[in-house]
Amino acid sequence: MTFLTDKTAWVTGASRGIGRAVAIALARAGATVCIGARSEEDLQQLAEILAQENRTAYPIKLDVSRWESVDAFAKQAI
Repeated sequence: MTFLTDKTAWVTGASRGIGRAVAIALARAGATVCIGARSEEDLQQLAEILAQENRTAYPIKLDVSRWESVDAFAKQAI
């Protein structure tokens, strides 16, 4: 299933739970995922797991309660 090939998805809360599951599903569907959360360690771990599956994920530290963090995430993702 690669219907999202050549698409990019941004996922917040990607270090755990639903956000992590969504990031994995999108990557497995072919999307490049920009994954954001406060835990850089968890994001890096997820990116490594996806890399082992030949999927592309860019871990970007993100705290959605801070505008500066959201702005920086968006700029890096773009």
